[in-house]
Amino acid sequence: MATTMQGAFFLGPNEMALRDVPVPVPGPGEVLLRVGACAVCGTDLRILSGGKTRGVVPPRVLGHEIAATVVAHGDGAEAIPGVPVGTRVTLPPGITCGACRFCVIGLENHCTRREAFGYKYDGGFAEYMLVPAHAARRRILFRVPDTLPDAEASLAEPLACVVNGQRKSQVTVGDVVLVAGAGPIGLMHVQMSRLAGARAVIVSEPSAARREQALSMGATEAIDPTAHDVGDAIRARSGGYGADVAIAAIGVPGLVMDLLRWVRPGGRVNLFAGYAGAGEATISANLIHYGELIVTGTSACTSEDFRVALGLLSEGRIDASALVSHRFPLAAVHEAFDVTRRGAGLRVVVTP
Repeated sequence: MATTMQGAFFLGPNEMALRDVPVPVPGPGEVLLRVGACAVCGTDLRILSGGKTRGVVPPRVLGHEIAATVVAHGDGAEAIPGVPVGTRVTLPPGITCGACRFCVIGLENHCTRREAFGYKYDGGFAEYMLVPAHAARRRILFRVPDTLPDAEASLAEPLACVVNGQRKSQVTVGDVVLVAGAGPIGLMHVQMSRLAGARAVIVSEPSAARREQALSMGATEAIDPTAHDVGDAIRARSGGYGADVAIAAIGVPGLVMDLLRWVRPGGRVNLFAGYAGAGEATISANLIHYGELIVTGTSACTSEDFRVALGLLSEGRIDASALVSHRFPLAAVHEAFDVTRRGAGLRVVVTP
């Protein structure tokens, strides 16, 4: 195994550089991974731009949507079941304590001592990365089947977040679902809604290419909101009642009020996407009050969400290959970030 490696280090706002550094040597209980793929997330862009750097101390390797192979164990780590050297794995970005109130009640994504790769620990935009001993003990490594390529396995984390959002949205058989935004997350929501039994999934998306992608992935209708009235389309599909579920898969604050208008009485609205800054939106409380609406938010995922997501990918229930639009070597990591920033593709994957 090599003794040096390359990593893309975040150095401060709008500064990221490739550096040659020693390959980490795993200490007691630690696990060394060789990274096969790491997808670029919007969160990585926000960190790089300086907009979301809390807990990120430069120099830090970003990247938390990871597929990798176990290449070495520190003393004691070889006893962890299921992850011998040579095992292909993926892992959720969050390392939770398992003991705080939120971990105990099943909300480990809100763990009060949560740490994360790409934040406190170096992430996946490097040839190798180290899993700390306490993370390895928490069984954070999930085995990837041989049938699932690394690039697709790296999507387990965003899909796990979508699983969390779908649980909150309670999509069920016969529902009419509105998905606002047909980026990678919106397209995952389209596929998940159809798997849950929705009879109609309507997508609102200004990009013609992404509307076509949504239709190919199971959307029954894809509407350009700049040219057509989305509310009219929903009412036509729902007998005039409104959508059963509306999901915000894009962080546009002004869209929140629209979603509240577009659902039927008793409908569910899920604010899945994150919002810039304070994320303030003007809404009518009476729409929620008189309509008896259920409004939920979604943030990150639990290990159970991750297990479910990896199972869906492994069984081919979610078409991940169509979501990976670009692959770049680590040397072109800046180009990978630029393509993602411009919205020129779907999921952009770096393959160290």
